[in-house]
Amino acid sequence: MAKVRLSIEVSKELAALLDSLAENEETSKTEIVRRALSVMKAYRDQAGVGRRHIGFTADPAKLDSELIGVLNLPETVGTVHNDRANRIGTSS
Repeated sequence: MAKVRLSIEVSKELAALLDSLAENEETSKTEIVRRALSVMKAYRDQAGVGRRHIGFTADPAKLDSELIGVLNLPETVGTVHNDRANRIGTSS
């Protein structure tokens, strides 16, 4: 895949948040932006089929779809094993 270099201008607060997220996730700021864009794309895709809410639940078995690979969380957090899950970053 061909890559394009972008330059963005953000507030000091957003720059600090980006630095913090990248440090906490042990990855690059570029990867954090890629993950954020993946979430936005997933929302757009889901909104296109009538699902306009992004949310959190204590019971992952009740999810219609799932975003994974956005944050480096322990494997037990957010793991759903059902056929309805739409997974970002993995093949179905």
